[in-house]
Amino acid sequence: MIVLDAPTLFDGLIAFLLISIRLGSMFLAGPLFSAAVITLPQRIALTLGVTIALYGTIDVPKIDFISVQGLVVVAQEIMVGATIGFFMQFAFAAVTFSGEQMSSAMGLSYAAMVDPQTGASSPVVAQFLSVILILIFLTMNGHHLLIREVGSSYKLIPMGEFKMTAKMFLRTFEAGSLMFGMALLISLPVVVAMMLVNIVTGVMTRVAPQMNIFSVGFPITILSGLALMMVMMPTIGHLMSDFINQIGLRMHDLILLSQEG
Repeated sequence: MIVLDAPTLFDGLIAFLLISIRLGSMFLAGPLFSAAVITLPQRIALTLGVTIALYGTIDVPKIDFISVQGLVVVAQEIMVGATIGFFMQFAFAAVTFSGEQMSSAMGLSYAAMVDPQTGASSPVVAQFLSVILILIFLTMNGHHLLIREVGSSYKLIPMGEFKMTAKMFLRTFEAGSLMFGMALLISLPVVVAMMLVNIVTGVMTRVAPQMNIFSVGFPITILSGLALMMVMMPTIGHLMSDFINQIGLRMHDLILLSQEG
């Protein structure tokens, strides 16, 4: 028999709010969901929808919401959700960083657009690679991966039992180093090729001083960089998909490490 008295409804509301905190934190910090084009009402609706879907599968302890223990649990829930979302942002940060390096090498640093993912201004090459990564992320069901990881984290990290360990900090730093390595791996061929093109252009200006480097060298550099990017796109796509997989595995390992605390 279902009893719908005031205490039962109040406890159910508290449990619903506690479940939504972790999900809402992930949607605010995770890629794609935190994009500037996704409005706050849309995030709230998405959080409420997923919370309703998970409500019957999660054991919520009885916690005094307005107490020190309640504030600690809320802070822990925010930290877990934000960590899951932020971890996947390493993939997008790596692509943005590599795009900025390639733009600088090609002479397109001042050609900037508003990034729909972050809302900030970024070079067009970084913007292009970011759009490609978003398409790959959707094709690989990366948004499903984030929701799935948050859903499974309720069993791996029950409410009120999250513990930050030294291994978790170390794993986060390792993911950061992996981000810089991936950014270098993507941008290095273009950067090296542009350096060689600039060397050749410099030799040409020494051989023929009457040649205007601004009218000849810059178009050659830009066209060469764009042509090399077109040739490298299949390889860049494979690197992006592999990096998303690696970040997903490291994110799951990070959740498992919290149980060792």
